[in-house]
Amino acid sequence: MGQWFITFIALLVIQTGIHAETDTSKITVATPLGLVEGYVVNTINSNPFYKFEGVPFAKPPIGKLRFEDPQDVEPWNETLKANSMIKCMQYDHFQQEIDKTYVVHGNEDCLYVNIYTHTTNLSANLDVLVHIHGGAFMFGGGGSYGPYIIMDRNIVFVTFNYRLGPLGFATTEDDILPGNVGLKDQTKALKWIKENIKYFGGNPDTITIHGLSAGGASVHLHYMLPASRGLFIHGISQSGCALNPWVLAENVKEKTAKVASLLGCPTSNSKEIKTCLKSKPAREIVRATRVFQPFLYNPFSPFGVVVDGKWASNPVLPEHPYMLLKKGKILDLPWIVSYTHDEGLYPAADFWADKQHLIDIDTKWNEIMPFILHYNESAPSDLKDEISQRIREHYLGSKQVNRQTYSTLVEIVSDRLFKADIETSARLQNAVVRSDIYCYTFTYRGRVSKSTARAKSVVNLGVSHGDDTIYVFSTKFDTNSTEKDREMSKTLIDMITSFMKEGKPNITTKWQPLIKRHSGLLSQLNIAGPEDYEMEHVNEIGNREFWNRLPLAENHNINEFSNHEEF
Repeated sequence: MGQWFITFIALLVIQTGIHAETDTSKITVATPLGLVEGYVVNTINSNPFYKFEGVPFAKPPIGKLRFEDPQDVEPWNETLKANSMIKCMQYDHFQQEIDKTYVVHGNEDCLYVNIYTHTTNLSANLDVLVHIHGGAFMFGGGGSYGPYIIMDRNIVFVTFNYRLGPLGFATTEDDILPGNVGLKDQTKALKWIKENIKYFGGNPDTITIHGLSAGGASVHLHYMLPASRGLFIHGISQSGCALNPWVLAENVKEKTAKVASLLGCPTSNSKEIKTCLKSKPAREIVRATRVFQPFLYNPFSPFGVVVDGKWASNPVLPEHPYMLLKKGKILDLPWIVSYTHDEGLYPAADFWADKQHLIDIDTKWNEIMPFILHYNESAPSDLKDEISQRIREHYLGSKQVNRQTYSTLVEIVSDRLFKADIETSARLQNAVVRSDIYCYTFTYRGRVSKSTARAKSVVNLGVSHGDDTIYVFSTKFDTNSTEKDREMSKTLIDMITSFMKEGKPNITTKWQPLIKRHSGLLSQLNIAGPEDYEMEHVNEIGNREFWNRLPLAENHNINEFSNHEEF
């Protein structure tokens, strides 16, 4: 390292009172919990910053603490070497065994934060960006999206893990096992960050939370969770919101009992289920997820969030998110919500990879589509086939499902799983808060796409779910190889950092928030490329009215179905 950097480290030690090792590639920070040793690394543009990976924010949720609320972490005596990237135990959609089953991996001891900063000066007060990872509440981890792009900016960036799948979202629908411990982990992490981020140069009063997919839905849910009040000031939900059909899982009590039965546990009462499952290997509990996914990794969220206000004495989510939005029982804070042009490439990229998958979908439409589109458990059994055929007729008419009509299949998945309810969420939230709500659609297709690996093809299938996020955070996808991609990255980072600072995304004067007075139009910015913006005012996105007419026990239909005869 150059002499200037050694001098910089020495001055930093004097200014902050931290203890630095003689090895200038390391740094030690004093926190109320103990000393934490971090490391100096470089961004993609060779700018140095500190990383602290694997700092505990709660006790390990193992043994007696499995399925329990996250507990305060105990102080440590020896210096904690923060150099471990950990994932929670998971049934991973993105890794397969030789026999095509999905891989179970990760650790049950997994409640850790990862912190990236340019300074540990207690008075630095840098704005803080906290990313909540996606993965359908089933897989992923804090390390899914890295710091090596975003840390070219002078901010503090934090990621963390939360319990996933049955370990994070099993429930017996009572106070024995109320569910939502994965959401409780998220709130615990946000509280830890609020209390400790100043020791890493961050401002605890300027925390913005950000998420993709299930992370975006989680961000939206934190606007509604009583325990999350005061923990952040802005939120960004990319490709996910609380009303998406895969967020609230149905029949989780029955699924939890099924897992218990598969592992040889009694299922007659909640206490026996919980006690027995605590004695079973975590891998076996997670592996049991496969019985709930009859077609590839679909439905992709068999375990997820539940409205525990129906049975818990201290609920995480007191009412259905739709009702909370209608009643205005949410935080009045600025929010960005977004979607990509071809959202449905997750999970539909899987179907391109093997022509047999498209044949199966075409010939077994009524059997398979309720799982892909997450209505197998929300549709009346006597109407399920009719609903499936109505969807097919609306989008495909008499056409077959094949590679020639693949884009239409992607549109169906996009509309149902993401777009329609993103619009509903934006409209409902805008109607009950004074804060500005911003919406954008991302239509830029750069050199790479997240769909490529899943489709096993370099064919341009569209702008995939998550294709905007890879320009902001580092992944295995190289978004730095062309000048236009680098400009796109700069634009999206400008959007996020300006919103963090001002509660307004300042990338163009064209971008207007949703109109507060009653309007039939939804305002959104179409980001088609760097400096290629168009403000749009649309009647609907994602064929929202069509989906709202279907008699599914969701959102506006949570208490009653539409008249069957009308349907």
